[in-house]
Amino acid sequence: KMTMRFDMIIGSGTKGQSFLSWRGNKLFQLPITYYTEADQWSNSPGLRADKIVTDKPVTSRCLECHTSFAEAISGPPLEPMEFDHNKIILGVDCERCHGPGARHVEFQTKNPQEKSAKFIVNPASLSRQLQLDACALCHGSNMKKTKPSFQFTTGKNLADYFTISSLNDNAVNNGNIDVHGNQYGLMAASKCFRMSQQLTCNSCHNSHENEKGNVQLFSQRCITCHNTDAAAFKTTSHTGLVAIEKNCIDCHMPKLPSRLIAVKLQGEERLRASLIRSHFISVYPEETKKFISAQSKNKKTK
Repeated sequence: KMTMRFDMIIGSGTKGQSFLSWRGNKLFQLPITYYTEADQWSNSPGLRADKIVTDKPVTSRCLECHTSFAEAISGPPLEPMEFDHNKIILGVDCERCHGPGARHVEFQTKNPQEKSAKFIVNPASLSRQLQLDACALCHGSNMKKTKPSFQFTTGKNLADYFTISSLNDNAVNNGNIDVHGNQYGLMAASKCFRMSQQLTCNSCHNSHENEKGNVQLFSQRCITCHNTDAAAFKTTSHTGLVAIEKNCIDCHMPKLPSRLIAVKLQGEERLRASLIRSHFISVYPEETKKFISAQSKNKKTK
């Protein structure tokens, strides 16, 4: 038996929550995770299911997506890295998207009548690619950093700080992708994205509102780009559905099993994969069949 402190919580709890523990100035991931979908404990994603692992170090790159800032006091070659306990901003706050706010607060405090922000970034004013870069920092999967963590801020070119891997059609068509982690790459490989000059993450997501799970709302945002009266839209699948504009998502961005987030649950022999919404917008014949079948059953029930 052993005891380890829960010092830091990672995750919103929608899918689950993992935990980090301090040992001196070093952070380690605990071997157990609370898996919300099954309402029970499991091994932590990415850790072995047949052995208790207590020495998984947490790096600055990990914290770059799960905190707003963490100051390392040892260099990357030294693993595990050491961090200053007093120089960590927990959670993902306004500064992750809008940039450092100290000068902004100082200026606005002295000039309350000034309505134009001078020392903070408004992502909506940036170019399409810079808006995408701000999201891709944490939703761009396995990027290799070329400069120390936390140097990139919104408004800068992500490629100046990371080597960014891109998805290609061959990888997508052969299923050589995972629905978790690289939402940016999946979206960028989609026909909807490639045919648009304006589509960004914020076209669908309002980062200031909790809209998670609101399929009808997201579907309405799809319809703003698609003409439902066009002949090309009148497919067999579309015409056979009731109120198609209320749910485009389950057919074209279905929840699919992740290979990266798969955990061992009590009483189960096989790993259970977490279902995550794919951001590769496409036609999924099998998922469409399931959706049409479910809607038909609902009609009969009513």
